[in-house]
Amino acid sequence: MTTLSNTGGPLGLASANPAELVFATDRLRVEHEWLRLHLKTLEAKAKEAKQLNTAASGVTALRELLEQASVLEEELERHAMWEERELFPFLLAYHHRHAVPSIVPSFWVLEKDYQLALLFLQSFRETATKAISPFAKPLLEEAVANLVQACLILKDHLTMEEQLVFPITEQVLTDLDYFFS
Repeated sequence: MTTLSNTGGPLGLASANPAELVFATDRLRVEHEWLRLHLKTLEAKAKEAKQLNTAASGVTALRELLEQASVLEEELERHAMWEERELFPFLLAYHHRHAVPSIVPSFWVLEKDYQLALLFLQSFRETATKAISPFAKPLLEEAVANLVQACLILKDHLTMEEQLVFPITEQVLTDLDYFFS
């Protein structure tokens, strides 16, 4: 739903409609809540798996964690695509119109943080797969350590993203209210 400005650049969601921006921020909150819940559950299950001592329970736990991590990665990818296509272009375009320091470095840090978490998820997948057959307790411990680290990074990432996005969207809504009143 990206619209174009007079210069041909993307303005994104709420170029003229505050309701769309409110919907977008509500969507961001809801998706972040779901992601946080999933991360919390995944982190807890990873920590529990580290305590398992039998091959059968370790293999079962790793398979469940691999499946749940896959679901998480799909949701993260879908969420990131929406942000990159709709939300962030608008925020960058809106912020660019004001005589304030650029927010581009902040988005760059968010992106690097996200990429780091994905690398930990990838390391988890690779190590967990090796740990399953034949079962190896040290590899299970390494795999879940990578998964826990990914969860911690992603939880911080969601918080940092909100600390960047919400003040900008509030300013946009304030400006639109002032402009149309």
